[in-house]
Parts: sequence; C-alpha cells; structure tokens
Amino acid sequence: MSSLTLHRIKVTENRNEPRLVSRLAELTSQPEASVERLLFQAGERLARLVGHDQPPVRVSSSGTVRFEGMAGLLRLSSQMELEIVPKFLNGKDISWRQDFFRVALLSRTGKLLPREHLRADIAGRGDLTTLVGRTFAHLYWENNRRPIREYRSQAVHDYGVLGDLDPVGIVLPEAQGFRQTRLAFDHVNHWNEVISSAADALVPEVSDGETRQQLLRVHQALAPQRVVRAAHHRRLPNRHHRWQALYDLSIEILNGFGVSYEEKHLHVPGYVMVMWSTWQHLCELALRIGLAWQELHPSVSYPLGTRNSRPLKVTPDIVVGPKQTPLVLVDAKYRTRLDRKESVSNDDIYESLAFMRAASTDRMILLYPRPASDGEPMEVGMTKNFQTIILGEQRIEALLVECRGISASQGFETFSHNLAAGVAGAQGL
Repeated sequence: MSSLTLHRIKVTENRNEPRLVSRLAELTSQPEASVERLLFQAGERLARLVGHDQPPVRVSSSGTVRFEGMAGLLRLSSQMELEIVPKFLNGKDISWRQDFFRVALLSRTGKLLPREHLRADIAGRGDLTTLVGRTFAHLYWENNRRPIREYRSQAVHDYGVLGDLDPVGIVLPEAQGFRQTRLAFDHVNHWNEVISSAADALVPEVSDGETRQQLLRVHQALAPQRVVRAAHHRRLPNRHHRWQALYDLSIEILNGFGVSYEEKHLHVPGYVMVMWSTWQHLCELALRIGLAWQELHPSVSYPLGTRNSRPLKVTPDIVVGPKQTPLVLVDAKYRTRLDRKESVSNDDIYESLAFMRAASTDRMILLYPRPASDGEPMEVGMTKNFQTIILGEQRIEALLVECRGISASQGFETFSHNLAAGVAGAQGL
C-alpha cells in the first residue's frame, strides 16, 4: 500500500536528473511505469497551458528526466510534487523561493514595480503556496482602507417604501413587507468576489497557521460574496487601480497555481513560469527604472525586407534612444548552458545582425541570466561580459546578469540600477 505522505523533490531546470523516475517510484511505492505516466501527463498539461508543440518534460529510457524552460512547483499527484529551481538560482540557498516568487510577481503583474514591500521578511517561510498567501494578505490589508464599492440593484422587502415597488407586491404584500428594488452602493461586486474566492481557495493549501488566519480574515472581511471558480484578467476602473495587483494575483490563483489538487480535473499543474518570457519581462521592467534618464521603447518592429511581396519585420525586445535612430538595441536571451563554457549561439548572432540592419544601428547587447553554476553570487544585477562579437562595423556584447538576491530589501531597485549600469557601460551611454 502506497504512502499517503506528500513527497517533494527538488530538481534544476535545464539539467539532467539521473534516476529521477526510480527515486520517485521508491519514495511513493509506485511502479516506475506509473511515475513515467504521471510525468508525461504533466508535460502534456504544461504544453497545452503555454501553447507549446513539444512538452517541456523529457524522460529517457534510463529514467533520466529533464525540464526545459520552465520552473516552479509542479504537482504530479496527491503524493508527489517537484520543485523546479530556475537555472539562475541555487536550490541549496534557502532564499531561492523568495527570489523566484519576486521574479514571478514582477513579470506577471508589474504592479509591484515601484514598491519594495515584498522582502525576505514578508516571504520568509513555507513553500510557494505560503509565499503566495502571505503576499496576497499583504496586498489586501495595504489597500483595504479604500475598498472597492460599486452601485448595484438590490431586491429587498420592507414596509417603508424607499425603492421601486413591484406592482404585484403592492396588492399582495409579503409578510416581510413590500417587494421593491433599491440602488445599493456597497462592496458586493465582481472584483471583490474574485478576491474573496481566491482567498478561500488558498486557505486549505497554506501550511503556515498565521498566513492561513490572515486569508480567513480577508475572506470574512469581504463576505458575503458569490463563489467564483475561474475568471479572466480585466482592468479595474481607474479609481480602484491600487487593487489591480491583488486582482491579477487572484486570477492566477483561481486559474491554477496554489489551489487544491483534484486529479480528475487538474488543468494547471501547480505554479510554474515559462522562463524565457519571464526573463524578457524582468529585463524590460528593470531597464525602465535603471535607464529612466534615457528614451526607451519596448518591442519596436522594424522592416527588414519583404517575403512574397509582403513586409518582413523584426522586433528587438528594447530600443534605447529614439525609435528611428536608436543608440543601442537590447535583447533578453535565456539560452545559456549549465556546466559548459558560455557562448552566444549562431542563431542569436544571426538574429542580432537582422535587428541591427533593420534598425540601422551597429550596437547590440544580449542579456543572459547568470547560471548559479557559474560561481558565487555577485551583487544582484551586476553584469559580466562573457563574449564580444565584432562583424565589420557592427558589435554585439553578451552579458551575464546576476539574479540571486532580488528578493532582499531594495533588491529589485539594486538589480535595476546595476543592470542599467552594465548596459550603459557596455555601450558608453
């Protein structure tokens, strides 16, 4: 009979994990074939979730497992969870979860950008769901003095006529009074029901008792609200913009990460991030702060030529300087290798040449996250030039960027300024 204990195994993104299948099988007293099937199913769910053709989970015939381009908490069954550590963080460091979740919040919502409230002391204990819960409660109590209230029609029974009466109710009043419709201005609305439902969904998953009590207080403070099982991202009215970060986080909770596991209808496998897009968003946000004194444009398209008589355009991640006469182009790359000498791939070189030609510039900077295997951590955001490529008048600088420590107090501010200094220094801005 298999154990009912929840087993959590730590692995590293983009690194082969030998005998992982047999290790999981031994821990849970399951056949290796069953563990392989769970891994394949998780890979298919992930591929559907992010729209990839190929599952990011690879299992060899010898039981070696490799997770490509994704990190986070992957739930395989009610007995097994995998913590997939991003390659730029060290799983042996107790603060890796805080760094990971800080990166997740910055890249997903962007609303925590000017704030430094999510520090190591806020996200200091527990697993990822507890970190989500602590951040959720912090965002709510930070804004609860300005609640989200809206007008709505409310059906009531009262002998005092203050609203629009129902014609039938005038002739045949009910025991509680005349049935009438009033216009109410209160906290019962879509936005609060999403936040309330997300708090309720987190409660059974959070292991920390203090955090669980905070979530229960949030749920009670918003009651009564309709229960919501899933929702879509929407922008709040401008008068409630302070609540956007919490609302966005609530949507993510309801749509998958941090909710209770039900094997029959598990669609979103735990709490995972597609790392290449996360890295791109993080670099864009950091350079907006660090290069605030420079004109900066994200995702500008330039015409490179034609294909079948139609315009062929290319789009670098960031343009520094005027759009028509950029000083330098910056592109966030994620394809660095573990335990090998870093080198810019030919594909990245060809793409950079196309960017520079289309934008009529001769300077390009490629930003890669510095792998934790590269050595002891530097100050967060510090850059290391690992390759310079010169092709005639055109120059490509490839930089490794330190990410460890981004969750510390003022961590993202330091990350932004150091990254901007590295970019400026590489091109003499």
